[in-house]
Amino acid sequence: MVLSTVIVFAPVRQFEFVTYDDFDFIVENPHVNTGLSTANLSWAFANPYRATGGPVTWLSHMVDVQLFGLDAGPHHLTSLAIHICNGVLLFVLLTTLTGALGRSLCAATLFAIHPLHVESVAWVAERKDVLSTFFLLLTVGAYIAYGRRRTAWRYFGVVVLFTIALMSKPMVATLPFMLLLLDFWPLQRWGPEQGWRLAAPLVREKIPLFVLAAVAMLLTLTAQQQIGAVADFGTIPLSSRASNAASSYLAYMGKMVWPVDLAPFYPYQESLRARVAFMSFSIMAILTTAALACARRAPWVTVGWLWYVGTLVPVIGIVQIGGHRMADRFTYIPLVGLFIVCVWVGHSLLEHIGLSTKSAAGAAIPLIAACMLAGRAQVLHWQNGVTLWQHAIASDPANARAHANLGVAFDRQGRRDAAVSEYLRALHVDANLADTHNNLALALAAEGRRSEAERHYQDALHIRPTYPNAHTNLANLLDDEGRSEEAIGHYREAIRLDPENSLARLNLAVAIAKRGQIDQAISIVDQVLQHDPSSASARQLLDQLKR
Repeated sequence: MVLSTVIVFAPVRQFEFVTYDDFDFIVENPHVNTGLSTANLSWAFANPYRATGGPVTWLSHMVDVQLFGLDAGPHHLTSLAIHICNGVLLFVLLTTLTGALGRSLCAATLFAIHPLHVESVAWVAERKDVLSTFFLLLTVGAYIAYGRRRTAWRYFGVVVLFTIALMSKPMVATLPFMLLLLDFWPLQRWGPEQGWRLAAPLVREKIPLFVLAAVAMLLTLTAQQQIGAVADFGTIPLSSRASNAASSYLAYMGKMVWPVDLAPFYPYQESLRARVAFMSFSIMAILTTAALACARRAPWVTVGWLWYVGTLVPVIGIVQIGGHRMADRFTYIPLVGLFIVCVWVGHSLLEHIGLSTKSAAGAAIPLIAACMLAGRAQVLHWQNGVTLWQHAIASDPANARAHANLGVAFDRQGRRDAAVSEYLRALHVDANLADTHNNLALALAAEGRRSEAERHYQDALHIRPTYPNAHTNLANLLDDEGRSEEAIGHYREAIRLDPENSLARLNLAVAIAKRGQIDQAISIVDQVLQHDPSSASARQLLDQLKR
């Protein structure tokens, strides 16, 4: 398993950071790109779920920067190392729980090399997936140890590890539900044979874990609401969300079986045809009923299916965060359930027709080989932002976000004409992309097309009035044109929306100084230095103002 995983993911050592949060979260984040420090640690815990990650994830990125600087290769290798550990842990846990060595190895290998899991490993900013799963699996191991000898210290270990997992990524909040499934099978602590009433004390036992999960989800939801990432029910009604959820469950299963046209971003479908929605609900209902009917004779089917359905609940879109319909990274934990179903059912069928264990192992080899080939091909798309988004566009030419992000990738390579072309294609598909209007305006301003740039800044702010970067960039443009009064207003609004926006503060100080208000400008620069004493640009500006 380890060797197959290394073969699939070995190219990541040569990969770059991609234009999909890597720069915002790591490369250009002053709290991360300066490595470990008291101030950076304080920031990580004060802004725990800013990127739906957590302080432990931020800490891991800081450690990487401290050790390797901003060389992308070692950052990729850190994520790969954690992923390999997850595969090994999953194998050990499944073997410990079931005693089925071969089946456990097959399921863990599929987990480690499946193309749907490439995104979680090859995307540095998605470190939170592999890291949270690492601590999640350790928590399951601690729970197994607690089940064998129920002591307060062992339960405390479960709570501590679960807390760390939540502080890596709150999607693992479904852990208490997962443990109840494991109590059903393979631990067999409740169920049709042992008695359904035995579930009640097992639920009570997990109340502290449910409380921790609820707190983490509340913090995450609050953080996402603060940055405007949560869609309200007026924008996307519950009926649309439910239809999208049912169809996404089936779509993930389809991509598990036939992993083609994978992309980092799948645009949200605001309305599905009634027939498609009805069929999705019907198929999900049939599959769930069939899985529940297997509870006595094939409990692994029940547990595996409910694991898949249940662990996707936080990200299935009932609470819609962001503009995506679904995401490959969301399958990192849920697909474990389907792998268990497929491997255990496959083994039962092979046994039923009288094949030996060696024959069953031989039957798995072509499946593993096919997964390795598909996984390796998917890994290569992640080598840089251009290859990533060109592949996404090839999979779906109408993917506006893919065009927009390809434009950013071209911009970073200095290919401004190509970037402008992609921005315009993105806006042709979806004119409501505020960040794309902002990026297009930046490119146009750099080419001296100032009036066009101002129009696109205004379009960005019309779509998203609480967009601090657009306020800052528009203010820069206005200040360069001598429209200082308008510029100052936008600088102040940017600072109000984002108090940590030191660029807006420094530019505001410059604009105010131009009007002769030197003391007020110095006061603003002092505020920047209080927040970031190491800011060279702030110290340089302060020296100029005091001359």
